[in-house]
Amino acid sequence: MQQQQQLDVGATFTTTRKRPAVVAIIATLFFLVLVPHHYSYAMDQLVAELMMNFLSLLCLFLAVRGWRLVLRRPYELRMLPTGLTVSRGGRELTVPWNAVGQIRIEGDVRRPWVVGWLEPSQTPADLPAARRRDGAYKLFPVGHGQSVKKRGQLREELRSAIMGYGRRYLDAGF
Repeated sequence: MQQQQQLDVGATFTTTRKRPAVVAIIATLFFLVLVPHHYSYAMDQLVAELMMNFLSLLCLFLAVRGWRLVLRRPYELRMLPTGLTVSRGGRELTVPWNAVGQIRIEGDVRRPWVVGWLEPSQTPADLPAARRRDGAYKLFPVGHGQSVKKRGQLREELRSAIMGYGRRYLDAGF
C-alpha cells in the first residue's frame, strides 16, 4: 500500500549547496590568511615561503571549486508515473516516459550524472540540460559536493526511482 502511494506522489531530487558553501567559506578564509602579504627573498626563509605559497594556492583552488558549486543554478529532477521533469534555474521541461529512450547514471565515480537519451522530438533548445557528443543529455548531477556516503545513497535512490517509474534504467557499471 505504501509503495502504491509513493508511485502516485513521485520522487523529487534536488541539488544541495550546504557542504560546498561551508567548504568554500573555510577555504576562502584560509586563503586570505595564508596568502603572502609581502615577499622577502631571503634564502633562510625560502622553504617556509614556498610552503605558504603552495598552501595558499591549494586553498584558492578549493575555494574556487566550492564557489563554483555554490553559484551554479540549482537542479531538480522529478519522476512521476507519467513522465520525467527536469528543472534548472528558471527553465523546466516535462518529458513523458515514452519519449525517453534510455536513462542511466554514468560518468566519473566521484561526479556521476543522470544521463538520458531522448526522442528526436525534444529539441536541445527546449531542454534545460547540457547535451553530450553521443546525443545524451546530462539531466541531474548526482551528489556533486556531497560526501562519498551520501553520494552513494543518492545514487541508489535515483537508480530505484528510475527503475520504479521509467523501467528504462541501464547500469553503467559502477
